[in-house]
Amino acid sequence: MAFASTTSLDRPPSHLRARDTDDRVNPVYEALVCGNCPARQSDLCGELKDPELQDLSRYSLRATFREGETVIWEGDPATHAGIVTRGCLRMTRTGADGRRQILGFLFSGDIVSLPATSHYTVSLEALANGELCRFERSRLEAALHKYPNLERGYRRTVATALEGAYGLAYSLGRKTAMERVATFLSDLRSGSCPKSPGGIMHLPMTRTDIADFLGLTVETVSRMFTKLKGAKVIRLPNAQEVEIVDPARLASLAESGNET
Repeated sequence: MAFASTTSLDRPPSHLRARDTDDRVNPVYEALVCGNCPARQSDLCGELKDPELQDLSRYSLRATFREGETVIWEGDPATHAGIVTRGCLRMTRTGADGRRQILGFLFSGDIVSLPATSHYTVSLEALANGELCRFERSRLEAALHKYPNLERGYRRTVATALEGAYGLAYSLGRKTAMERVATFLSDLRSGSCPKSPGGIMHLPMTRTDIADFLGLTVETVSRMFTKLKGAKVIRLPNAQEVEIVDPARLASLAESGNET
């Protein structure tokens, strides 16, 4: 990941803050942090035993980011992979003409994988304060070779991301506006989107972000939210919170094509 200042002069640097030397941490402290990490049960780390996790902590660095900062710049050298442990990142790609497409949102447990090429093909922007557990390319390759459970988890996580990309492509090509919004909310509910003890989801993205991601207008997204609220499928405590009142109905709307 482009965690240091970018070499480009026409854009600001990324601002990820991390410890950068091997004598920076107490290994016992790092192991405790790993054991209590929100991503501990993720596909990547979930199958690791505690001794493996303690040893793995030597391969990783924790880096923080703040809302509004760019963590990765599209086109920068792909030097790191990582897993989101806190916060939310918006994944985007920008065309030569400046048009931007949001490709996804990463929450706790989601992976930032290394691309097939030597440079990042997307940008990552922070929608909320958070933290990444990151691995240098060579250290990640060494850890994957050493820990079969980690290698399996990494492949499973990448496969899940690929399946999500297939689902998005299908939604953009075949689903109605209601189906797209219902699918989006259902996926957030089953994923790692922040939730209150009562199950109310906090959406760090704006309606504009959702519209961009789903290939809709902001007006259409707002209208779908209003319809779902009117049908008592969801409740909207405020602009950034959504409570799924009727998950079964929402799941049906994600597939049926029949608007509420």
